[in-house]
Amino acid sequence: MATCDPECVRGGIPLAARPVTELPADEVPSRPLATHLASRLRELRARRGFTQDHVAKKLGCHESAVSRWENGSRFPTGEDLVALADLFEVSTDDLLGRDRQHAADGSALVDMRLLQHLAAAETTAEFDRLITANADHAVWLPVPDGAVLMPVAEAMRWTRKVAEKHRGSAFVDRLFRPRF
Repeated sequence: MATCDPECVRGGIPLAARPVTELPADEVPSRPLATHLASRLRELRARRGFTQDHVAKKLGCHESAVSRWENGSRFPTGEDLVALADLFEVSTDDLLGRDRQHAADGSALVDMRLLQHLAAAETTAEFDRLITANADHAVWLPVPDGAVLMPVAEAMRWTRKVAEKHRGSAFVDRLFRPRF
C-alpha cells in the first residue's frame, strides 16, 4: 500500500510526495545498518528520557516516523540523520555504528561543556575557579591532518603495538601517552 511518508512533511509542508511501500514487520528484510540505527536511537532516546513524540517535535516530523526508525522498518533521510545526531549530541558515524571517525583537515577537538561553563561565568573569579578546577583539561586541541577518532581501547592497542616495535627508543613513553 502506497502512502505519503510522514518524514517528508516539515511544519505541515510536504517536501516531496514520495510513495512508500510498507512491509509487514515479519517481512522486513534483514538490514544490519537499519537494525543498528534502530537500536542506537532507542538507547539514546531512553538515556535522555525523551519520548518518540518529543523527538518527532524536535525534528519536525511525525511520531510514526520515529517509531519506524526505531523498529528498523524505515531509514531516516540524510537530513533527518544529521538532525538526530545533533539532537542526541553524537556523530552520524556513532548513530550508524562506525567506531572510527576521520577528522577533517584543520579540525579542533573542543570541550564544549567546559567552554560553555567558562562562557557562563559571571565573574573573573568564577572563571579563574573553573580554570583551576580543570587545570588538566584543554578547552581545545588542534587535530592534526589525518587524525582519526577511535575508541580508547583500540587506540591503546595500536599504540602499544607500535611502542613494542620501538621499545628501545628514549621517546616511546612520551609519544603514546594522552596529553591534556
